[in-house]
Amino acid sequence: LPLLLVLPILGAPLISSLAFNNGHRTFRMPLLMASSSSSSNSPIRLRKSSVEGIDGYELVLPNAAPRSNIYYDAFYATASDKMDGEFTKDVIVYLPGLTRTTTSAKATSLASFCDKNGFTFISADYYGVARADPTKEFLKASISRWVEDYIYLLERTNPGKRAVLVGAGVGGWISTILAMKRPDLVRGIVGISADPDFTEDLIWNSLSKADQDGIMSEGFRNIKWGDTVYPITKTLIEDGRKNLILRNGSKSIDIDCPVRLIHAMYDIEVPYSTPFRLADVIKGRDVSVTIIKGADHMLAREEDTKKMHHAVKEVLENAWEYDLTSPASG
Repeated sequence: LPLLLVLPILGAPLISSLAFNNGHRTFRMPLLMASSSSSSNSPIRLRKSSVEGIDGYELVLPNAAPRSNIYYDAFYATASDKMDGEFTKDVIVYLPGLTRTTTSAKATSLASFCDKNGFTFISADYYGVARADPTKEFLKASISRWVEDYIYLLERTNPGKRAVLVGAGVGGWISTILAMKRPDLVRGIVGISADPDFTEDLIWNSLSKADQDGIMSEGFRNIKWGDTVYPITKTLIEDGRKNLILRNGSKSIDIDCPVRLIHAMYDIEVPYSTPFRLADVIKGRDVSVTIIKGADHMLAREEDTKKMHHAVKEVLENAWEYDLTSPASG
């Protein structure tokens, strides 16, 4: 069951504290931890500013100042036909929903699926959500920040290869922007209850004038969206307006990789018209939408996650892959 974590904002009354509904973050003992230290006691060595191949939970990717570290999970699979242990090109990256973490049910299911099928699995917590002080960091978190952090992560944990991005909720929005900005990093997209433009279309436009004014003047308000209360910040709203992607008409987004969008008919947070709007603005032709009757926004039932797994396999089968590290690639 979700746990409501109430954290006071310095200088703000307790009643205005941030509400998180992602459940308690279970910190697992890391198998290995990345470090920027060059000490001989360091458990790993960074190779060419890359941490590809470092396996474990709660790994730390030192980020460039003034940005904070990125905390992520990574489990690398090796190609079965390679005697030298070369990593497989089938790489799956999971991007969580808003205020969710890499320990969510969908993330765990996807990691297990990747392990059984010989795929590499990578997932990172968003800045301000986990291993963070929400009273300081979530207020500064934004779509732009999360996109740039995932680009930084992919460049260093998956160099020279493209990944299938599996984005839940806001993770679907982030995946789409990432594919627009860096198609060289993206092999395909699977959106699970994807919610592009939600900050404006589904949150801001439905707020009372009092809540709108409160967000702008106080920095945030706890807003009920569907059955869940989310901390909606001024930064999230203002930055969201810089990243709106559903406004410019059919085929306005230059994405040509395979895209699979899975949505619940009874999603009370994000209407099932949203994936059709997203499919329409994507330029590529290999885009399909699956609507599941009887499911809800979380899409975390076993039958829902099986559809996610199937979509990942379909994207891998349909996406042409090339090796950027090979001299033959040019």
